Amino acid sequence: MTKKILSMIALVASVAACTDDYKDWAEPQTVPQPTQVSFADGSISTVGTIDFNSYSDTIVKVCSITAPTSSAEGYTPSYSINLGNQTFGINAEGIMSAADLHSYVAAQFGRRPVVRDVNATVSMWLGNGTTTVKTATSAPFVIKAIPQAPVIEAAYYFTGSINGWNNKDTTYKLTNDGSDPYENPVFKVRIPAAEDGSNIEFKMTPESGLDGDWSGCLAAAEEGKFNYNNVGGNFIIVADPDALFYDLTFNMLDQTWTATPVGFNEFIYEIGNESSWSEPHPLHGNGLGQYSAIIYLDGEFKFKPNADNWDGDWEKASGDATGGTLTADGGPNVDGVAPGFYYVQVDLKEMTYKITPVTSISIIGSVRGAWDTDVDMTYNENFKCWEARETLNAGEFKFRLNHDWAVNWGGALDDLVQDGANLQLPAEGAYIIRFFINGDGPAHCTIKEDSGYPDFFYEIGNEGGWSTSHKLGGNGNGQYQGYYWLDGEFKFKPNADNWDNDLEYVSGNALGGTLTDGGGPNCPDPGAGFYQINLDAAGMTYSLLKIESISMIGGFNGWSEDLEMTYNAAEGCWEVTTDAVSGEFKFRANHDWGINWGGAEGDLTQDGANLNIEAGTYKFQLYISYAGNNKVVITKQ
Repeated sequence: MTKKILSMIALVASVAACTDDYKDWAEPQTVPQPTQVSFADGSISTVGTIDFNSYSDTIVKVCSITAPTSSAEGYTPSYSINLGNQTFGINAEGIMSAADLHSYVAAQFGRRPVVRDVNATVSMWLGNGTTTVKTATSAPFVIKAIPQAPVIEAAYYFTGSINGWNNKDTTYKLTNDGSDPYENPVFKVRIPAAEDGSNIEFKMTPESGLDGDWSGCLAAAEEGKFNYNNVGGNFIIVADPDALFYDLTFNMLDQTWTATPVGFNEFIYEIGNESSWSEPHPLHGNGLGQYSAIIYLDGEFKFKPNADNWDGDWEKASGDATGGTLTADGGPNVDGVAPGFYYVQVDLKEMTYKITPVTSISIIGSVRGAWDTDVDMTYNENFKCWEARETLNAGEFKFRLNHDWAVNWGGALDDLVQDGANLQLPAEGAYIIRFFINGDGPAHCTIKEDSGYPDFFYEIGNEGGWSTSHKLGGNGNGQYQGYYWLDGEFKFKPNADNWDNDLEYVSGNALGGTLTDGGGPNCPDPGAGFYQINLDAAGMTYSLLKIESISMIGGFNGWSEDLEMTYNAAEGCWEVTTDAVSGEFKFRANHDWGINWGGAEGDLTQDGANLNIEAGTYKFQLYISYAGNNKVVITKQ
């Protein structure tokens, strides 16, 4: 029956497409010409929502048709359905090809599995074997359809044999470039090879499952495929003896995955005179032995494979300050360079290095109207990136070095590569564009609308002798926050190094009030103590929350008793030394979960995931700032 219906639909579609066969109404016919008629009101009735995620048939009913009548004899009716400017076959029962409908919906709206309203009309055709004419078209109606696609979350996390099957661990994050996952369904993450060289087994935990729920995990299906909702077994990576890492790639729509062995370390390090030979600077690798970063250099330097030791370091074999070859057999440092930023490239397959002075990092593209004008970026010391604040057109752009195409970056926002594809700016507007190439990960950029507010405001007051500015990080909309010790009067200002446009007190009390930029008294003394400082520069208000305590809580004390920390004013941190058992823990303020920090040791965030510790005696030093700079330093005693 299905094949018969499909044949009828195909015949109707071919007839509907043959517009050259229309006959002029005035031309004599061998049978009476049908009259043009109209569908009556209510002659098309719709059906319920068509959800292709639970639909498997090859045909689908989209409406019910009550046909108009025609006075002509010898003509047989047929129908077509018009979706937008496309026409498809449909039979008298309102049945069309399911593939045609789904393809149209996916092409017009994308594959996000939400209800889409498809505007449609039905046309009636009459034919006598030699002549076919369209005699009526219905009033518009709406077909409701949901495209076939899984629910794709913004991120997934590796859970497997190399992280103890801890499905609350966020160390290895599988993401795309941050765009709509139904437009770019390819998600990637790099994981280390097992230390003992064994196979790796794992699943992928969705962001919504970080509470320990396994039900939504990605699980292995047949070779190279996966299922959603934990249907299937563990993924298995067969160990490659030369692999140091594996690059995992998951296509969330095709439900396919691959694991590619990577034989080079993700990072190597530069170290040199610019830091008195004490601070290594990372260069990020592409998995092929090629590493790069923009680094501030001053004098001689060399390279090494590890941040914390000098084992296997590389010196100059031949060349000069602009480039040459490297050796691991001992040799002199690379020639000294003048102070400044340099684009540093190392190729460990060829054992070469190249050093290019940075005179400019710029944006170029149709976002400035044409590909002939560079927008120079400036270095932002706070964010360790190159930044431009510009009003730009919708269009394409790339980044390049020294106004030249020899070194340029494009591709995905979170993974910029040499000669990568043009980047896209979807709409005209004022933007803050930041380009990160400091070697601590892939080169990448961020784009956000420029609200006109600075990235930071600063508190300054009696606690620092009116000489020390304390940074308050902003959210881009004029709201700022930071945690500092206050002792006496204070005020706010937009610049660390001057008093221009500072904000003073108008009214309120010791824990908050209104502000003015027209001159006024200092904000009143709230009493000596550690405070959460909140500034709303848009609303011209501020508030203080006194932090009576900061503590640790976790599995080592049954999540029931807070381990108090002490504020070290000289270090600017909260600290405690204690014995700990293996398990999870977090930090919180005032013995309450309203303010708590977790996540990664070097990047603690409000409500971040639990941290993990092995048994032992440790000193914990918690540095609370804002703008992504909260961190804990853990030192084993």
